[in-house]
Amino acid sequence: PILSEKVFFTSKGFHHLKYDGSGRGRRIKDYHRRLLVLIHSIAVISTATNIYEYKPKIYSQKLGKYIEIWELRAVVGREKESISVVLRRVGTGNISFYSVWKNGGKHKKIKKPAS
Repeated sequence: PILSEKVFFTSKGFHHLKYDGSGRGRRIKDYHRRLLVLIHSIAVISTATNIYEYKPKIYSQKLGKYIEIWELRAVVGREKESISVVLRRVGTGNISFYSVWKNGGKHKKIKKPAS
């Protein structure tokens, strides 16, 4: 509703869940985390009340076209998790799902300070 357009789920978005922007495979744990929150993508898209971040008409050398990117965030699910969904439009095409992740779930190891 926030974008007033249909959002399409295509193979490009699912490919991006498994591979990063440079084409390298994501770590298994990262890929698994993204798949686990994928189910919340539709809820985020349909309930988000504002656009968290918008990047207008950026030229992509790789695609040879301009792209627009939206990041939507919403708190969804029984556990009330904050989920981000990235949508993009390539050229004048449809808006499509591109990525998803749980906010605050980076799981970085914290190094203990030397004593």
